Order: sequence, then C-alpha cells, then structure tokens
Amino acid sequence: MPSATVRADAERLVRIPAWLRRGLAAEEVAREHGVSLARAARACAVWELAERWMGDDRPAVVSPRDALIALDRLRSARREEVCVLLLDARHRIIDVETVAVGGLNASRLAPRDVFAPALRRDAVAVIIGHNHPSGDPSPSRADRVVTAALRSAGDLLGVAVLDHVIVARHAHHSFREAEQWDG
Repeated sequence: MPSATVRADAERLVRIPAWLRRGLAAEEVAREHGVSLARAARACAVWELAERWMGDDRPAVVSPRDALIALDRLRSARREEVCVLLLDARHRIIDVETVAVGGLNASRLAPRDVFAPALRRDAVAVIIGHNHPSGDPSPSRADRVVTAALRSAGDLLGVAVLDHVIVARHAHHSFREAEQWDG
C-alpha cells in the first residue's frame, strides 16, 4: 500500500491534463506541483512511455468554442490577462501560456510576448485570448490594433494567428467569426 505522501503526490499529478504534461520537464513538475524531483522525474518517464504506447488523442481546436474551453479560467479573472494557445500543425494544443497580466482593465502586449513561446515550443499556429473583466467582450480600438499587429507578425514568422478571442464572464468576441477571417 502506497504511503499517504505518495497518494497525495499522485492525486496532484493525475490532475495535470495530458496536453499540458507534454511540455513539462521534471523540474517544472516538481516546482509547480509540489512533488519531489525524483517523483517528478519518474512521473515524466511514465508519461513519456504512455504517450509512446497510446499515441496522441488531443482534439484539434477548430472553433472559437474549442478555444473558449481552453481559456475558460479567464472568465473569472479579476485582472486583464492575455493567454496564447500554442498549436501544432494539426491545431492541437501544445500548451497555454499567460503572456501578459495587466491592471483592472488593461494589459500591455507586444508581438514578442506571443511569438517567443510559440517559437520556443515549435508551434505552427496560435490563438490569442484575453479577458475583459468589465463583462463587455466588445473589442476596443487597442484590441483591434494589437490583433492586426499580431497577425502581421505571425505572417512574417510563419506562425498563423487563427483567432483572437475576447472572453467576458457571460459572452465572448471572436475576431475570426465577427470579421470573417479567411483560412
């Protein structure tokens, strides 16, 4: 019978989604999930073996609704946050990274904030998501300017910006849907 500590560690580790585990090194697992480095290394080894055995069954993000599921925590965030969904060639999530945290109603964002993690993780496409704590998902002028700049930067870097989703508690705005982006 495993000890209480081993059971507690297992309960913490089993909650990490499979798509997120792919990008975690043992050091990150230990630091972010409060387990020893040795246990984290064993967990990473088991996950690697399981992935090789089972294959990749991550669903593709094909609609704003799919992106909203991955960005759901933004609905209740009290400060404006910008996250980027890093996607592989089949538009499956590699990782979700918070790239900017702002004040109560604003966040500063530069293209390098979005594309540095995308390039580090070999993402082929990204979806940007941010919240409006005010509850109104309507894009501001600044949201439109940043979105245009990010799309241009993505084109130059070869990392497609598939959508920019603004999340509010009870609604959302998808630039892809609202402005009928191609592709």
